Amino acid sequence: MPSPRQILILGAGELGSAISTALLSHPAYDPSTTPLTLAIRPQTLSELDSEPASDRIKSLQAFSTKGVHFTSGDLVADSEQTLADLFRQYACVIHAGAMTLPEGTQLKVTRAALAAGIDEYVPWQWGTNYDAIGKTGGLGLFVEQCEVRELLRSQSKTKWFIVSCGVFMSFLFEDFWGVVGRDEQTKISGVTALGGWNHKITATTVEDIARCNAELVLVDTHERDKAVYISGDTMRYDEFADLVARVVGHDLKREVWTTEWLKEQAEKEPENKLWKYRVVFSEDRGLAWEKKGTYNDVKEIEMEGIEAYMRRMGMQ
Repeated sequence: MPSPRQILILGAGELGSAISTALLSHPAYDPSTTPLTLAIRPQTLSELDSEPASDRIKSLQAFSTKGVHFTSGDLVADSEQTLADLFRQYACVIHAGAMTLPEGTQLKVTRAALAAGIDEYVPWQWGTNYDAIGKTGGLGLFVEQCEVRELLRSQSKTKWFIVSCGVFMSFLFEDFWGVVGRDEQTKISGVTALGGWNHKITATTVEDIARCNAELVLVDTHERDKAVYISGDTMRYDEFADLVARVVGHDLKREVWTTEWLKEQAEKEPENKLWKYRVVFSEDRGLAWEKKGTYNDVKEIEMEGIEAYMRRMGMQ
């Protein structure tokens, strides 16, 4: 029997849970050769046996019944050395922690992964093409993400890959994001284009992101030291607005937030990263790629598009 290729997933939130589910359900998954462990914060770990359990704890308990192991890990509080000592026990580490981690955390986790000398590392780079956006894009929002890539490319011992998925599809419809507006009855009432109606966006559901990641981890192990591009849907903002109007069955209010206006708002609220994110998504570079030729297209992995997602979620 081959020696175990232990996999550690950092985080058990929306993405971490989806990745765990995708790995467990993949035909190539074998707990005897690729045992799976979730790293969760010490407080959460201490609550796993609590009764009555919260919905979050119940979801973790469900993973436990499927043979998933748990270990303690705090990406913010733990030192780089402590994280390296944890990672060293595994062959593959997948970073699925929150995008809201404090500045410097992504670099700390990456340095720990490299110091541990693990075989493979999947960094928190789920999203856009940070190479194209660069360190100046979005008023410097993604400097750290660019530096993570520089760090990975500066060495050859630990293999890595990045899943570039565009925006999480659910993110497009979040109230705080502002692209899809709702009235007082929470019905969709408008669409706002960031930058311009001809700007494109790529969006992928978290479930499809996780499925592609599982395929890359368990099957396509040659796809390393590179960014792999996937797409659930790619379209211009005007096409997106037309699609949303068709699904909800009525006309929508349409407006554009220009890059110049968004930069002004960001300068007024320098501590509010949301404005910087909107600036990035208005600058029309590194945000979208055609579905044809993507990893999922070549592999013929069926992905959920925006219209199917809206109808599944019962949006109106």
